[in-house]
Formats: sequence, C-alpha cells, structure tokens
Amino acid sequence: MGKRDTLTKEYLSQNDVFADAFNFYLYEGRKVIRPEDLVEQDPTEIGFVRKFEKTFENQKYRDALKLCTVRHSKDATLVLLGLEGQANIHYAMPVRHYLYDALNYASQVENARKRHRNTKDIEGNEYISGFSKEDKLIPVITLCICFDKDIWDAPRSLYDMFDHVEPEFRKYIDDYKLNLITPHEVPDFTKFTSELGLVLESIHNADNKTEFYELLKSRPEYSNMDISTVDMINEFTNSKISTKGAVGGKVNMCKAIQELIQDGRNEGREEGIKEGIKEGINEGEDMLARLIVLLTPDSDEYNAALTNKEDRKKLYKKYGITE
Repeated sequence: MGKRDTLTKEYLSQNDVFADAFNFYLYEGRKVIRPEDLVEQDPTEIGFVRKFEKTFENQKYRDALKLCTVRHSKDATLVLLGLEGQANIHYAMPVRHYLYDALNYASQVENARKRHRNTKDIEGNEYISGFSKEDKLIPVITLCICFDKDIWDAPRSLYDMFDHVEPEFRKYIDDYKLNLITPHEVPDFTKFTSELGLVLESIHNADNKTEFYELLKSRPEYSNMDISTVDMINEFTNSKISTKGAVGGKVNMCKAIQELIQDGRNEGREEGIKEGIKEGINEGEDMLARLIVLLTPDSDEYNAALTNKEDRKKLYKKYGITE
C-alpha cells in the first residue's frame, strides 16, 4: 500500500470523518449518524464458494467498515457502512463496490451457517441452506469519496458500464448504483461538520493558487487544522503547508500560509534575479539590479519584477531602463 492510500485510509477511518461523510451524503449534513455509535469492523471482505466438493475463496480489502445503529424517532436500523477513498477516477468502480457488498452478504450467510452448525438448531431445507427463515442480513451501504481534482467522468452504475441492452432485458438485469462524493459536485461545503469538508474544498480550489490561499486564510474554520487534514490537503493539492509548528496536533493556518507565500516569493525572487542577471549579461548590464533599486520592496511591482519576465520588460520601459 502506497503513502497516499495509507494516508487516505487512516483519515477516513476516524469516526468523526466517517460519520460526517455519511451524514452529508445521506442526510444533507444533518447529524443523524453519531461518531460514538460507530463500531469498527474487519474491513476484509471474504467470500466462499463451494463447488465440486472444493472451497474457493475471494478476498478484498475495504478502506473502512463500521457497524452503526441509525435512530429515526422511535425506530432504529442496524446497518453496515463501508467507506472507500479513491485518489483517482476509477472507470470500473461500480463493479468494485458491487463485489465488496456481495462478499459481505456472502460472509453474513456463511457466519449464520457456522452458527447453526454449532448449535444444531435447524434441519431440512434450512439445514441445507445453512440459513433459517428467521435469519436476517444486515444491509450494507458503500460510499466512495474521490479526491481527484478532475471532474468524475466514469460510470456511476452497473448499467452505465453496459453497451446496448435491449429494453425488455433491462428489467431482468439488476443495476448497482455507485454512491459517490467528489469535490466538483459538492454544492455546499459548509454542510460538512468535520475537516473532511476542508479537504474537499481545498481540492476544488487547488488549481487557482491565489483563491486557494485566500480560502485558507479567510475562513474561520480553517484557522487551526488537524495535522492529518493538512497532510491530506498537501497530498491532494501538491501544496507544501508546513506542520512543524503544530501545537496539540493543530496547525496555525494563518502562520503556515504566510510562511508558504513568503517561501514562494523567495523562490520567485531567486529565479527572477537569476533571469535578470542573464538578461543583464545579454544586454551588457544588470538591468534588474537597476530596476529593483527604484521599486518599493514587497510591492506589487517589486514582486512582479522578480517573478514575471513580461512584467519586468514593461517596468524596464516604465522606469526608462529600456526604450
């Protein structure tokens, strides 16, 4: 498992993030599923098939699987919730999730069979099935969160993966819908109550660094972030937000962003100076050195002169260094 997969799995396994994802997707952000009601389950999905007196095993690994009792007024539903993090768009995701769920149901049936074999409390057709008329399955809901900054253009259901299917066949072919959250399709990031929303919103704005930095600086909820959240943002936006000054597992984002911007300016100055020196040599003089003496340090013109070749040429003309 690579660094990105490990980071994502650990992040989504946190109960507050896990519950938040399902509350957003199922209940538009209402806090119906509570972190304290989640019970960790083995994410390994194993299915057994018996044929010709042989047993065949199929094994898959989810990112996170938790058992939860969801309460609706006087009623309650016991449900298994599976959460998958996807770094990139996956064009066979409906089949992948379909297999996860099918293996889980097969495992539930197998567990019932083992239980009845030990207790010897069924007979006849129930014994042959290994599953009694009173036995019930726990429903499984699998949700995928894609952290890719691109728009999801992959299938969203099993039907989407078929070529032409005659209409009369459709009613006999079961579909499987992909439950999906992707940054470009979130209508309101404030409906998330954990920092998962911050990760997704950062990815959504990552292509415009100016807006991205302004977003991180301007939103109060971004002022102090958990280190794991910053690690996710860095990983999926190619940012370099430092976590070295973290206190109590939290990063002061105002300070971190200022440092990041300053580092960028310093890098830009170094590159600009190198380029200016080259231009100066070509022209027989160090034009950039003459220009920056005339400018106010850290002003817009000063930064432009050090980072942008076209702007620098305009400033040479403006201040009479070239005609």
